[in-house]
Amino acid sequence: MFRSFDRPEDRPLTLTWLYTQFIATYLVLIPLLAYFESHNILPLIMIIIIANGVGDGLAEPIGVRYGKRKYTTYALFTKKKYTRSYIGSACVFVTTFIAILVFQQYFNSVQLITALFTIPILITLAEAFSPHTWDSPLIYGTGGVSMMVIFIIL
Repeated sequence: MFRSFDRPEDRPLTLTWLYTQFIATYLVLIPLLAYFESHNILPLIMIIIIANGVGDGLAEPIGVRYGKRKYTTYALFTKKKYTRSYIGSACVFVTTFIAILVFQQYFNSVQLITALFTIPILITLAEAFSPHTWDSPLIYGTGGVSMMVIFIIL
Protein backbone atom coordinates (compact mmCIF):
# COMPACT_ATOMS: atom_id res chain seq x y z
CA MET A 1 0.00 0.00 0.00
CA PHE A 2 2.84 2.37 0.82
CA ARG A 3 4.22 1.99 -2.71
CA SER A 4 0.95 3.31 -4.15
CA PHE A 5 1.76 6.84 -2.99
CA ASP A 6 5.53 6.70 -2.48
CA ARG A 7 6.66 8.49 -5.61
CA PRO A 8 10.42 8.31 -6.25
CA GLU A 9 10.61 12.09 -6.63
CA ASP A 10 9.16 12.54 -3.12
CA ARG A 11 11.88 10.56 -1.35
CA PRO A 12 13.17 10.96 1.36
CA LEU A 13 10.32 13.25 2.48
CA THR A 14 7.36 11.00 1.66
CA LEU A 15 6.50 10.12 5.26
CA THR A 16 7.18 13.64 6.55
CA TRP A 17 4.77 15.11 4.04
CA LEU A 18 2.22 12.37 4.66
CA TYR A 19 2.16 12.76 8.44
CA THR A 20 2.24 16.54 8.48
CA GLN A 21 -0.54 16.72 5.89
CA PHE A 22 -2.72 14.31 7.92
CA ILE A 23 -2.18 16.29 11.11
CA ALA A 24 -2.87 19.63 9.41
CA THR A 25 -5.95 18.23 7.67
CA TYR A 26 -7.46 17.02 10.94
CA LEU A 27 -6.62 20.33 12.63
CA VAL A 28 -8.69 22.03 9.93
CA LEU A 29 -11.41 19.39 9.51
CA ILE A 30 -12.38 18.85 13.16
CA PRO A 31 -13.33 22.51 13.82
CA LEU A 32 -15.20 22.60 10.49
CA LEU A 33 -17.17 19.50 11.45
CA ALA A 34 -18.06 21.08 14.79
CA TYR A 35 -19.15 24.34 13.14
CA PHE A 36 -21.18 22.66 10.40
CA GLU A 37 -22.86 20.37 12.94
CA SER A 38 -23.74 23.25 15.26
CA HIS A 39 -25.36 25.12 12.35
CA ASN A 40 -27.26 22.08 11.02
CA ILE A 41 -25.37 22.01 7.71
CA LEU A 42 -23.15 18.99 8.38
CA PRO A 43 -24.00 17.25 5.07
CA LEU A 44 -22.34 20.17 3.23
CA ILE A 45 -18.95 19.00 4.49
CA MET A 46 -19.33 16.31 1.81
CA ILE A 47 -18.81 18.97 -0.88
CA ILE A 48 -15.29 19.53 0.41
CA ILE A 49 -14.66 15.82 0.94
CA ILE A 50 -15.74 15.10 -2.65
CA ALA A 51 -13.65 17.99 -3.99
CA ASN A 52 -10.60 16.66 -2.17
CA GLY A 53 -11.17 12.92 -2.51
CA VAL A 54 -12.54 12.72 -6.04
CA GLY A 55 -11.40 15.98 -7.65
CA ASP A 56 -7.89 16.05 -6.27
CA GLY A 57 -7.71 12.26 -6.46
CA LEU A 58 -8.36 12.37 -10.20
CA ALA A 59 -6.15 15.42 -10.76
CA GLU A 60 -2.87 13.52 -10.75
CA PRO A 61 -3.72 10.57 -13.03
CA ILE A 62 -5.62 12.76 -15.48
CA GLY A 63 -2.90 15.40 -15.37
CA VAL A 64 -0.18 12.82 -15.98
CA ARG A 65 -2.10 11.26 -18.88
CA TYR A 66 -3.58 14.34 -20.57
CA GLY A 67 -1.80 17.34 -19.05
CA LYS A 68 0.15 19.07 -21.78
CA ARG A 69 0.23 22.51 -20.12
CA LYS A 70 1.88 22.49 -16.72
CA TYR A 71 2.86 24.84 -13.92
CA THR A 72 5.20 24.41 -10.98
CA THR A 73 4.84 24.45 -7.22
CA TYR A 74 7.17 23.93 -4.29
CA ALA A 75 6.96 21.49 -1.41
CA LEU A 76 7.57 21.92 2.29
CA PHE A 77 11.13 21.51 3.59
CA THR A 78 12.71 21.70 0.12
CA LYS A 79 13.26 24.12 -2.74
CA LYS A 80 12.69 21.45 -5.39
CA LYS A 81 9.97 22.32 -7.92
CA TYR A 82 7.14 19.94 -8.75
CA THR A 83 4.79 20.13 -11.70
CA ARG A 84 1.02 20.16 -11.85
CA SER A 85 -1.18 20.39 -14.91
CA TYR A 86 -4.00 22.74 -15.71
CA ILE A 87 -6.22 19.84 -16.76
CA GLY A 88 -5.57 18.16 -13.39
CA SER A 89 -6.58 21.33 -11.56
CA ALA A 90 -9.66 21.52 -13.79
CA CYS A 91 -10.71 18.15 -12.30
CA VAL A 92 -10.89 19.82 -8.90
CA PHE A 93 -13.00 22.66 -10.31
CA VAL A 94 -15.49 20.44 -12.17
CA THR A 95 -15.85 17.99 -9.28
CA THR A 96 -16.49 20.80 -6.79
CA PHE A 97 -19.08 22.38 -9.10
CA ILE A 98 -20.92 19.07 -9.48
CA ALA A 99 -20.74 18.37 -5.73
CA ILE A 100 -22.39 21.72 -4.99
CA LEU A 101 -25.19 20.88 -7.42
CA VAL A 102 -25.68 17.48 -5.74
CA PHE A 103 -26.20 19.23 -2.39
CA GLN A 104 -28.19 22.17 -3.74
CA GLN A 105 -31.20 21.47 -1.50
CA TYR A 106 -29.21 22.85 1.47
CA PHE A 107 -28.77 26.27 -0.17
CA ASN A 108 -31.27 29.01 -0.90
CA SER A 109 -31.09 30.34 -4.47
CA VAL A 110 -28.73 33.23 -3.67
CA GLN A 111 -26.43 30.98 -1.64
CA LEU A 112 -26.41 28.38 -4.42
CA ILE A 113 -25.49 30.84 -7.16
CA THR A 114 -22.83 32.41 -4.96
CA ALA A 115 -21.44 28.99 -4.04
CA LEU A 116 -21.32 27.87 -7.68
CA PHE A 117 -19.44 31.01 -8.73
CA THR A 118 -16.97 31.12 -5.83
CA ILE A 119 -16.29 27.81 -4.11
CA PRO A 120 -15.03 25.83 -7.15
CA ILE A 121 -12.67 28.67 -8.06
CA LEU A 122 -11.39 29.07 -4.51
CA ILE A 123 -10.86 25.35 -3.94
CA THR A 124 -9.11 25.02 -7.30
CA LEU A 125 -6.79 27.92 -6.44
CA ALA A 126 -6.10 26.37 -3.03
CA GLU A 127 -5.13 23.12 -4.75
CA ALA A 128 -3.05 24.92 -7.36
CA PHE A 129 -1.04 27.06 -4.95
CA SER A 130 -0.66 24.59 -2.09
CA PRO A 131 2.70 22.94 -1.47
CA HIS A 132 3.31 19.61 -3.19
CA THR A 133 1.46 16.76 -1.38
CA TRP A 134 0.01 19.25 1.09
CA ASP A 135 -3.18 20.37 -0.64
CA SER A 136 -5.75 18.62 1.59
CA PRO A 137 -5.62 21.02 4.56
CA LEU A 138 -5.79 24.00 2.21
CA ILE A 139 -8.68 22.53 0.23
CA TYR A 140 -10.62 21.80 3.43
CA GLY A 141 -9.83 25.18 4.95
CA THR A 142 -10.67 27.18 1.85
CA GLY A 143 -13.84 25.23 1.12
CA GLY A 144 -15.02 25.31 4.72
CA VAL A 145 -14.37 29.00 5.32
CA SER A 146 -15.92 30.02 2.00
CA MET A 147 -19.05 28.00 2.77
CA MET A 148 -19.22 29.49 6.27
CA VAL A 149 -19.00 33.01 4.81
CA ILE A 150 -21.77 32.27 2.31
CA PHE A 151 -24.06 30.99 5.06
CA ILE A 152 -23.24 33.84 7.45
CA ILE A 153 -23.68 36.65 4.92
CA LEU A 154 -26.44 35.23 2.74
